[in-house]
Amino acid sequence: MMKSLSRAPNVVSNLKNKVKFPDRFQGTILKKWADYWKNLFADYRQMLQDLRTDIQEDPVKAMKWTAGLGALYLLSTNNPDELDFKDSLKRINNETVMLSPDCLNPKTVEHLSYLDTCYNQGTIHYKSFGILSLMYTTDLNETCDLYKAKCSYLQPTYVSLPSKIIDVGIMGQWWNLYIKTHNYDVN
Repeated sequence: MMKSLSRAPNVVSNLKNKVKFPDRFQGTILKKWADYWKNLFADYRQMLQDLRTDIQEDPVKAMKWTAGLGALYLLSTNNPDELDFKDSLKRINNETVMLSPDCLNPKTVEHLSYLDTCYNQGTIHYKSFGILSLMYTTDLNETCDLYKAKCSYLQPTYVSLPSKIIDVGIMGQWWNLYIKTHNYDVN
């Protein structure tokens, strides 16, 4: 593969010298457009040559960058969304309904009832950051038209935001929901 990469610039430059634009198009917008694409292609060719030499000079650094970018790609493709949260919540609710209240873990029941209350009030929200997602609550519903909801001085501060986070979703899993409901049948 490295041999084909080392030959590519020569092939491209030979091809560039062989292809000529007709004289009747000299000075027209077509010539300017063709020059733009030639220059863009030359810039990318130079960038790939520099990348090849950087990889050859420091392969460990290149491997670290490749692993980091691959990990970010995996995290972004496995980022759960709000439907996944609702699906997990309904699944856990359906499983807990089948058990006797004496067998249920009280912390699980309390957490599930809190989430149901938040959904009923419309105060639970979803935010995706590409590689992870957050479920958080607000004090008021989005459709609420009270002064408290509109006044900028009464809005929550950044210091209070971590206490509003209900769940963090990463790698296809909503972790707080999993932790609090993992042993739902142990009392």
